[in-house]
Amino acid sequence: MFFRYLRKNFLFWPIFFYGLMFNIAFAQDTVLSIDSFVPHVSTVPANQNQIVGLHLRERVLESTKKAIENGSKPEIILFIHGGFSPSTVAYDLNYKDFSWMENLAKEGFDTFALTMTAYGSSPRPYMDDPCNVDPKQQAILIPHILKAPCAPHYPFKLVSSQTEWDEVEAAVKHILKIRGVDKINLVGWSTGTPRIGGFAAKHPEMVKRIVFLAPAPFFDQDKPPTVFPEPGSPILLQTRERLEGERWMADVKCSDQIDDKDIRDVMWRELMLVEGAGANWIPGGVMRAPNRMNYGWRENVSKIKSPTLILLGEFDNFEARQDAWKALKVEKKAFLKIACGSHYLQYERQRPVVFKATKEWFMHGTINGKESGYYSADSVGSIK
Repeated sequence: MFFRYLRKNFLFWPIFFYGLMFNIAFAQDTVLSIDSFVPHVSTVPANQNQIVGLHLRERVLESTKKAIENGSKPEIILFIHGGFSPSTVAYDLNYKDFSWMENLAKEGFDTFALTMTAYGSSPRPYMDDPCNVDPKQQAILIPHILKAPCAPHYPFKLVSSQTEWDEVEAAVKHILKIRGVDKINLVGWSTGTPRIGGFAAKHPEMVKRIVFLAPAPFFDQDKPPTVFPEPGSPILLQTRERLEGERWMADVKCSDQIDDKDIRDVMWRELMLVEGAGANWIPGGVMRAPNRMNYGWRENVSKIKSPTLILLGEFDNFEARQDAWKALKVEKKAFLKIACGSHYLQYERQRPVVFKATKEWFMHGTINGKESGYYSADSVGSIK
């Protein structure tokens, strides 16, 4: 009867369909983006004992957020970034379907991403001074922000494995407290893997499950430096040419490996938006990262007690990056080799495999329905 009324009263149609579309839009469950800062007493020598704020982003469905406020306790994931890209770009790229965090938030997870000291919106002590760039890389800045080489005004490496474990611990404890839970799931990419791996080895009581994407090869040393901080310089640089030419495109070997022609421009644009000073140091900008005192990765992997999934692209320095898999002693561990994948899998055509595998691991503790094992995803994403 109602639709017969519409047919006779066609002038009412625009009002009807406007109201219908409004109700559909209103019913959509929005993925919220919430930025905050984790208070932390810094252990970084350059700002030691200062209270700092570490940037934390949360992506969560509005309905999940409301359920949390009413006492629900969804699975929580904390993402920790790698050596150059801050977490907001590494895991939450604001472009099409490329946000790993948003993908998992839509599945009901409460996702967080921490940006460490010396990246993005987190503290960057001594990093706005171009003289503090590694002397071997200062030529990149000449004749732009520098007219000639100069000695570092802070002549030390900036952060260490321990200072980064301390920051992960601060973030984990903060999230556990505000969510009223005992354990958290962790994701690390590249250099993010020794960051979360070291924390997980030292605090297994706080860690439920782990995903390593492209785990870092083992460091040269397992012990802290005898002199701390180590002499050196605080800043390392990465140009767009090195990022794309040496670190990414050299490992693009399948014709359809990159399925979006604009992704490289988008990623660099987003990196420069959060870069700060480096965006203006040379034409087109340059990425800054801390010079680190790395140690303990090999030793810590063997101490991990939480179920661990490793994801690795077939073209991503494959043999060296299997070190962590070989050293893991935890009973529940799984490895997924992903065809047509480089170090930048989350920006490539096979990203749905990464998202799907992560979802299954954190939701059920399985990959392809199994708690342990070595698996392969073919070029169309089928796992066996």
